[in-house]
Amino acid sequence: MRDRTADKGKWIPEQEYDEITKKIPILGIDVLPLKPGTDNMVGLMLRDTYWRLRRWCLVGIGVQHGEPIVTAIQRAFHWSLGDGVSLDLSTLQLRDVVEYFPEPDTGEFFDPRKHAVALTYTCIMTGRPEPQGKAIDFKWFARDALPESNLIGFGQGQLLPRLLNSLYQDTQSQTTTEESSSLHDRQAGAHSK
Repeated sequence: MRDRTADKGKWIPEQEYDEITKKIPILGIDVLPLKPGTDNMVGLMLRDTYWRLRRWCLVGIGVQHGEPIVTAIQRAFHWSLGDGVSLDLSTLQLRDVVEYFPEPDTGEFFDPRKHAVALTYTCIMTGRPEPQGKAIDFKWFARDALPESNLIGFGQGQLLPRLLNSLYQDTQSQTTTEESSSLHDRQAGAHSK
């Protein structure tokens, strides 16, 4: 396993970071991993959240100064799930922009540690996850067998249905486009005879 301390060169010391996040929002990324070959399986990692509550969550991380978003996404997966996983970046899609507030009832999503704005993506992930860092476990879940909302951290239980609906709409749109293309090809073939 790679030494992760070398990757932290651009990051701020923890005490200074805590002071900054008390004053300004931070930019983060969250990703819902998709299992290849199926539109039915999504991945969640188990981690300790605020108040030491262990919950299922999207894979996420804060974006470092000067760091491209794609690099932050790759860093999040490698830090949480190890070097044995790969992302198919051609499938990376921004699905939502989510705001986490430090005060409950300010918005849909809650993180008492900080105010954060997270670009929220889906992406196909392959390989063998080896939970590490903040990740305690990783599992694939069928869309109709997700953990109960109260077992999902940071209010992301409300976000998952939106992400899944967005995926479903993409699948439906792709099917409709393929059917239209096929019909057009058949009609064009009939006219050329």
